[in-house]
Amino acid sequence: MTTVTADYQDRRQIVFEARGRTFTNVRALATDGGPTDFTSTELLLIALGNCSLGSLLNHQLLADTEVVRCAATLTARMAEFPTRVEHIDVAIELEVTDEAILGHYPALEVDSCSCPTCNTLDGKVTSSLDLRVVSAQR
Repeated sequence: MTTVTADYQDRRQIVFEARGRTFTNVRALATDGGPTDFTSTELLLIALGNCSLGSLLNHQLLADTEVVRCAATLTARMAEFPTRVEHIDVAIELEVTDEAILGHYPALEVDSCSCPTCNTLDGKVTSSLDLRVVSAQR
């Protein structure tokens, strides 16, 4: 089981904590009116990119191969009513020195979407919410 805590602080940032490490995401608007830090959709794409590239680069075929470059571009297409990510395009560019790897494209493609995040997005996810509203007696 994996647990992350999220603490909304000072009406401007959310501090996430997992495994004793923290990450702060500022939710305030920048002077141009856009977000200061990552939006929730961007965080989803970051998680997918992290997981996909990790799975790909840990593939047994690449264990003894020099990887010159591995980069991904992830794009989310949004839907409305309810607002949600409707589709995610993932484009990965893998540059290796061993040309024999080029013949293993199908296996590498399958493994690049075999990570928990990709498997979750491709499957059915159940979730539950337990909201407790309490009075802050001052």
